[in-house]
Amino acid sequence: MSTRDGSVWASAAPAPAVLRAGAILDALADARGRALSPAQLAAAAGGIPRASVVNICAALREQELVHAVDGGFALGPGLLRLAQSYLDAFDPVRSFREQVSRLGDREETLQLATMDGADVVYLAVHEGTVLMRLTSRAGARLPVTCTALGKAMLAGLDDSGVCELLATREPFEARTPWSLTTLDALLAEVREVRTAGHAVDDQEAAEGIVCVAAAVPGPAGGGRSFAVSSSLLKSEATPERVAELAALIKGVVRRMGGAA
Repeated sequence: MSTRDGSVWASAAPAPAVLRAGAILDALADARGRALSPAQLAAAAGGIPRASVVNICAALREQELVHAVDGGFALGPGLLRLAQSYLDAFDPVRSFREQVSRLGDREETLQLATMDGADVVYLAVHEGTVLMRLTSRAGARLPVTCTALGKAMLAGLDDSGVCELLATREPFEARTPWSLTTLDALLAEVREVRTAGHAVDDQEAAEGIVCVAAAVPGPAGGGRSFAVSSSLLKSEATPERVAELAALIKGVVRRMGGAA
């Protein structure tokens, strides 16, 4: 059917094959790089018949969305092409890349993320000259409660909004001995973020790593929250270095907000 402006929109009955293909891709994504056999995929994708799994995977393979390996299937490189096209069209990602490219050669690795429910989702990473092993690849997810990025974005909500989002999740996941696990402790830090304009996670997501983040101001994503962060070793996280990193990040997000 067509809308008044002539654009086309889907009927209320989506094609079953497309839904099954989506379920198969979701199952492979949940496998985190591990190949699944047709029988495993059939079960993981909600009981799709094995023959249908084989036929759908054959079609997905033609588009490089999956590839055959070890008697089963895994996600294919075509998904990276689609994901990159999506990210290139995503204004905050483009703005982030434009702003960090203007910094020149710096040692800091910078990350852009958004908030999806109670998770932080990394959207883009700009590698610095000093390599650091991080979990912040594009597409990775971490709890908002143990990340500077999460606390920076939560600061955009009032206390009641934070409670509504997270009250049923107590105690929060403890990824390290320093992770915050109670709502009261998190609210205290979020209030400090509102005053300081930036957030810090001190080994809360990964031992030995300190992360600094600030939220992107303004309605860049139509009301959705975005934030930029950078990490450093705990041994290097002097108050002066943290303040320097916070200033760098605040400059990036301020220019991103101004360009939105």
